Amino acid sequence: MNKFMLIAINEARKGIENGDGGPFGAVIVKNDEVIGVGHNRVLKNKDATCHGEMEAIRNASKNLNTFDLSGCVLYTTGEPCPMCLAACLWANIEKFILVVLF
Repeated sequence: MNKFMLIAINEARKGIENGDGGPFGAVIVKNDEVIGVGHNRVLKNKDATCHGEMEAIRNASKNLNTFDLSGCVLYTTGEPCPMCLAACLWANIEKFILVVLF
C-alpha cells in the first residue's frame, strides 16, 4: 500500500481512538512530501466542518502560507463529501486518491 495512504489510515485510527469523530483521515502531498494531515474532529470541536479533508487542507494551507494547493495530491480514507470536494476544488488540489475503509 502507498506510504501516504498509510499515513491517512493512521490519521483515521488516531481520530477513532481519541473519540474525535468518524473514521476519516487525510493527507496532502506535494512533490512527494507531506504538507498537511488531518482527521475527523467533528465531535471533538463540536463543528460540523471539521472533516478529515478540511482539517488536512487547513493544515497544508497553514504550512505553505497559502490557500492555493496547486500541484498537490489528497490521500483520504473516504470519498469526500460535497463540502470537502468543493474545498478541494477551491484549493486547486489536482488529484484525489482514496481507499474506503468502511
